[in-house]
Amino acid sequence: MTLPAEVSLEILGRIVRAHSSAGPEEIRQATQILEDTFRDMERAYELRWGVPPSALDTSTWLLMGALNLAHRVARLEQDRSRQTQDLELTLTKLLDDVPDEENTSAGPLFERTGEDTAI
Repeated sequence: MTLPAEVSLEILGRIVRAHSSAGPEEIRQATQILEDTFRDMERAYELRWGVPPSALDTSTWLLMGALNLAHRVARLEQDRSRQTQDLELTLTKLLDDVPDEENTSAGPLFERTGEDTAI
């Protein structure tokens, strides 16, 4: 396990320091997702209020974007967990509906031949 190291990230032209044990490619992807989320939020703000948010709010918006992503991840985890539980329940029901196999190869000792022999 790699210990988190301090990394400098450039997010929308701002330098942000963070601790991460992720590799460079993962950090690049995460940065891209955060920037896309920020832009989506900015567009939604502009549609709602008719003007883009103030440049002074950039740090707040970055934090809100990160929190928005964290909320999405938490919701996806809950959905995944619920789907897993539903699948387990369905499989349990299916297994309960399947009858146990009877031993059809009991062997000649226990087969009935039609002739009852008394000893």
